[in-house]
Amino acid sequence: MAGPAPGGELPRPEDGVLQQPVKVAPGVWALTQPRFQVQPVGNVTVIEQSDGLVLVDAGGSPGSARRIVQLVRGLSRKPVKAVIVTHWHGDHPQGLSEILKAWPDARTIATRATQAHLRAPETMNTPAAFDPASNTAFQTRTQGFVDYARRMADAATLPQERAGWEASARLFRQYGADMDGAVTLTTGEAFDERLSIPDRTAPVEARFLGRANTDGDAVVWLPRQKVLITGDIVVSPFPFGYGSYPAEWIAVLDRLRAYDFRVLVPGHGPPQRDGAYLERLSAAIAEIRAQVGPLAAQGLTLEAVRARIDTRGQMARFVGADPWMQRWFREYWVSPIVASAYKEAKGEPIVQSLEGG
Repeated sequence: MAGPAPGGELPRPEDGVLQQPVKVAPGVWALTQPRFQVQPVGNVTVIEQSDGLVLVDAGGSPGSARRIVQLVRGLSRKPVKAVIVTHWHGDHPQGLSEILKAWPDARTIATRATQAHLRAPETMNTPAAFDPASNTAFQTRTQGFVDYARRMADAATLPQERAGWEASARLFRQYGADMDGAVTLTTGEAFDERLSIPDRTAPVEARFLGRANTDGDAVVWLPRQKVLITGDIVVSPFPFGYGSYPAEWIAVLDRLRAYDFRVLVPGHGPPQRDGAYLERLSAAIAEIRAQVGPLAAQGLTLEAVRARIDTRGQMARFVGADPWMQRWFREYWVSPIVASAYKEAKGEPIVQSLEGG
């Protein structure tokens, strides 16, 4: 654990909060949380090249990044030479400050849109330089999450929900400690369509295939190992839909399917060995669009559209009958993707922000 988390119990091993390394190909590892978390940390992929390591994403906080540094050093003695940030959502870039403390000469890379978001206070929840007042306010908000989770656990009637809220209270305590002193750094380099990091054994190709989960999603392709790293364009056990571009997302998924990958590393969740989940995700987005479009055309409000959307079938396919997972499926997927599809149908702009609007 990184630093003290005062005021209660820390996460237990069975909570699945801490990332663990999974070897996906020779010289390639995914650092991933074993299960879904209410406050997640994006997967980090470690790629060993001849003269150093390339990381895809940097962890979701200074504390998680300090743990990532130790995991990386346990995998290879080579230095980190580059970090590619897939998108601006905080659980992917906010460990960058600690990664650069460990390897200050590392290149930092993102798409041009993501680079811009990382320097924009409208999209990031921590400042570019440490600010004591901002840090205190963030810690106060995080303690509010702890208190809320504890109240929800006390009120829960189902054992799955009680256990989920109790674990979430432990998670938020750790999150508060991990985010103490957090800053958001933008990247030193940006690309529009593609950027290559050559190597004789593990060349790395970063590409922008179009707007999908955000307006600047980077995809990383390892042609020798046939490993495809997608950021939050692909997330399991269910997708996250905040501020996304539904029609364009489907088109990007089509482009991902064209890769002859052996392993796909999603933004969250375990590595995948085939394209079945891509098909399920594309079908889910198409189903939402097919329901939302006609309702929006009738002039219904977003709230009225949400009330009439039927997602029971895809809920069963993604999370089954678990009431805890169903809660977060609705929160992280259904509610935001319906909002995005509604804006798309009405011709309204989708704005990248902390609220996902």
